[in-house]
This record gives sequence, C-alpha cells and structure tokens, in this order.
Amino acid sequence: MAVTDDAIEKIKSMIVTGELRPGDRLPRETDLARRLGLSRNSLREAVKALSLVRVLDVRQGDGTYVTSLAPQLPVTALELIVDLHQDETVVDLFEVRRILEPAAAALSAQRMTEDDIVALGRVLAGLGEEASIDELVAQDVDFHHRIAVGRGTNCCAL
Repeated sequence: MAVTDDAIEKIKSMIVTGELRPGDRLPRETDLARRLGLSRNSLREAVKALSLVRVLDVRQGDGTYVTSLAPQLPVTALELIVDLHQDETVVDLFEVRRILEPAAAALSAQRMTEDDIVALGRVLAGLGEEASIDELVAQDVDFHHRIAVGRGTNCCAL
C-alpha cells in the first residue's frame, strides 16, 4: 500500500470510529503526522485527496475540518470519476452500484419510518410519463437521497 493510501486510511479510520466527527477540526499537521506515524508530506497528500472528494474541508488560515459528510457530497466524487474515465471503468462502477443498491434499499426499508415510506412513494408517484431528462434525473437523485437518509446514515448516497 502506498504511503499516501495508508495516510488516507488512517484519517478515514479516525472518522469512521467517531474520533473525528463532522465539523471537527483536525489536529495541527505536525501533531497529527506524529500521532499517525506519517511524514508531513504524506499527511498533506492524504488531506489533499480527501478534500478533493469533500471528506475534508481545508480552510486557508483556519485549519482542516471534517465536512458534514452529507449524502450528496460523495456523489460529486463519483461524477468526477465518471467524467475522467470515459472507458470500461464507468461500466465497472455501474456494475458495482447494481450489486449494492438492492441491499442498501432493503436495509433502508427496514429502518424507515412510516412517514419516510409515504414520502418515498410520493417521489415515485410524482413523475409523469412525459417527464424530461432533467425531471428524471432530479427524481432519481431525490429517490436515492431518501434511501440514504432512510438508512439513518450520512455516509453515502447511492
């Protein structure tokens, strides 16, 4: 595993375990690098990568913060990957999505309240047969957002 990948994993672990929560400021660079057993350069590269996918927010002169981790944020990272990889990689991503989505939807259905289920039904019923592409995309985003929120998690969107 590359040193930068290791650094990313260590920061991600701090977030997943709750040691760092949305809105929290990361410790000073020198302190965090020492604590994680990383060089400052490796830590900087990891922070840069995590800020590109909107997990971290680097505020010049103020510090680095964990973002809200709202479900829509990782979608931007996926859009970037799709834009950069106009080859079989995109097909691979959608194959993985096709495998994961049913399980995520099933888990969400078990955890949703009755109000959540009714609202989800309204989203599905609200689209007419003559919907434009923009309306279809908006409905798809709304539907998947509700599935992600219905799971009671803010970690990802489908």
